Amino acid sequence: MDPVGAKDLAFRKICTERFILSICYSLLQQYLLVTIFLLFINFSILHPINWIVGTVRLLVSFYPWIASVPLAVGVTVHGVVLAKSCLLESRYHSTNFLKLYRNLIQRSALLLTNGTIGCLTAWLYTRFLRDEYRLLFLSSDQDEVTYLNERFVYLLLSGVFAGSYYFAREQSNPGAVDFSIILLPKVAQYWNNLSSALTKSLRKSFVGMFIYMSFYYTISCLLRHRLASFLGGAKLQDDSTLYSFCNIVMDVRLLVYTCLFSALILSNINLMHVLFRIFLNEPQHFSLETSVFHANDEPLLADALAYKQIPIVQQLAADDLFVVAEAQSNVRRKQLFALTVPGGHPNNWRRVYEVCMKLIGDFTQELEHSIDGIGPKPAPPMVLMGGVLRPTASVDKELLMKKQYNQNFGIRSLSSPTLNSPPVGGKAVDGGVSLATALKRIPGYDYLFVESKSSKSYYLLSVQSQLIVKVTQSLVAIASRSLAEDTYGVLQNDLSCIVHTLLELKRVVDKIGSINLDVKRVDRNYIALKGAVKRSLYRFTNAFGPYIKHLVIEPEDLKALQGFVNFREV
Repeated sequence: MDPVGAKDLAFRKICTERFILSICYSLLQQYLLVTIFLLFINFSILHPINWIVGTVRLLVSFYPWIASVPLAVGVTVHGVVLAKSCLLESRYHSTNFLKLYRNLIQRSALLLTNGTIGCLTAWLYTRFLRDEYRLLFLSSDQDEVTYLNERFVYLLLSGVFAGSYYFAREQSNPGAVDFSIILLPKVAQYWNNLSSALTKSLRKSFVGMFIYMSFYYTISCLLRHRLASFLGGAKLQDDSTLYSFCNIVMDVRLLVYTCLFSALILSNINLMHVLFRIFLNEPQHFSLETSVFHANDEPLLADALAYKQIPIVQQLAADDLFVVAEAQSNVRRKQLFALTVPGGHPNNWRRVYEVCMKLIGDFTQELEHSIDGIGPKPAPPMVLMGGVLRPTASVDKELLMKKQYNQNFGIRSLSSPTLNSPPVGGKAVDGGVSLATALKRIPGYDYLFVESKSSKSYYLLSVQSQLIVKVTQSLVAIASRSLAEDTYGVLQNDLSCIVHTLLELKRVVDKIGSINLDVKRVDRNYIALKGAVKRSLYRFTNAFGPYIKHLVIEPEDLKALQGFVNFREV
């Protein structure tokens, strides 16, 4: 097997093991939610012992395990689709239309699996209810006619709606995984999310229930009679759609079941994402050194940092590098500073150093290129109010809105007359220009088909900045600890390059604050990146302060470091 294929296989194996564990625990989670449901519907305050014993007897019986097989299959399929979305490489989409187009298949599959889980969950829970909510057909004792049970249809569609509602409201980026700053034990993480998920889902289910009522009434008006004829020609209990709908929404027990179904379905899908995040956040120790005498099948840390096909692998490698840099024990750092045998070369450090410098350098270059076309922040207008000059943002906002309105509707300012130029291409050119102008006036055209000047900056700050934050801090932490632990001096020749790269990144990050970029959209990531760069430079100057003049540093970089040496940089 070629080395590239071996690396790819090793990294995918790491992710696959975590996905399998997440899906297995998601299957066990279904029985926890079923237990909560059974405890609720069998609640009896007068006979608490019988309530608990009866619920436990029902859970250990054979029927719930057989009835939950379809839901288990649906959860497994949804886990596979969710795993594939986590494995996708993060790419920049210049326009919203391109983003929707490239993610159409993935999001359609997730929508389908969310709706399927909701439907199968509702079907499973109805197995434990009375016949008027459990059966699809009801027979009349008087005239022996089979009627369509619209209450069962109402509960079943509520499950589909709950799954789709969660997808539309919550899953804006299903493949994104947030890595925790402080890693708690798995049980503590799940327990904290379980209590919050149940309470939030119960609150959201009340709002979703009223939205679903309007949705169900619309579907009933369109497909109620067709559904009855499709299901073997079953009769409807009430020919009037409005009267049947009123009977359904006035059934208090049915509304309680609907609210409970929605809450448990929302909690189920939300907790599946929690389980994926818990297992994907689990630390992974990568190998730091290789030897010609011992075969090492573990993937190298440098290779994992450079592996862009799966962003999760890069984040795990960055976390592991941070652990190596900040750990109290220096066992792994000694491996990083060690020389190869035979040869005596610092290959372990060079591999990690080159990858880290490339990541920071590429990020700095792309970020600087993305803000080139953005102008500086305009000075706020000054108005005289009560004898004091005060800036107002409302006037600036009004002028901007007026300018956009004039551009969209072709209103030309009288203060800047334009000269009419003779036509060059005739009527065909004029027709094409007029068609393009008409298309641009359509509401939503700019949102879908026009690339914003700041969209690339938002992408870099929101997607890649977290990786750069950890790599930057880890690199400086290793360099600072090398004073006492690097016995061979493998880092000394690279200190000037590290300082120059960090100062270049600081220059670009500071430039973002002076241009007309709405950093509120990426406020958390921007502040974290800016703070990480300054914190790293302060740590470097604090460690190498007495030796700054003896290091081979460019005069411009040395001048920029004086603010950090004197603790005057803010």
